[in-house]
Amino acid sequence: MTQQQRNTWMVVAAVAVAFGAGTAWQFSKARQARIERDAIRQEVTGLRQQQALDRLEATLAMATVAAQFGDFERGRQLASDFFVLLQEGAATAPGTARPALDEILARRDGIITMLSRAQPESGLELAALLTWLQNALGKQPTVPAYQQAAPPGGAQE
Repeated sequence: MTQQQRNTWMVVAAVAVAFGAGTAWQFSKARQARIERDAIRQEVTGLRQQQALDRLEATLAMATVAAQFGDFERGRQLASDFFVLLQEGAATAPGTARPALDEILARRDGIITMLSRAQPESGLELAALLTWLQNALGKQPTVPAYQQAAPPGGAQE
């Protein structure tokens, strides 16, 4: 083998090693980027699920407030929206919350009927549903359902 052939093979080998090193570096960077992308996707999915649950809670809270202030038609519309959102979101809710959410969903017709008839106790029923929803989602209830006010003298019997 002549000196020129040996130099040619050395250059070819050096180029192959450089190409292999560059390819390995790019492969590791692409793999790391895929791992980061997958982690971000999981985080976004979790945030979207939490956002849907928060929207569900907010819709029921607005329906409760509307009914308690006597705006039964607005309360009925919001309660109807809540039950639609609940039907859509029950499948993605945490597994421990599903039985309670099914129980809340089972009360839909009664609640909507109460609001359609402008019955004042519908506000209390919605407040109870809000408490059940918050408990099902593992949140601290905003206001305990059916909380009794203290007597005017401040002493309880």
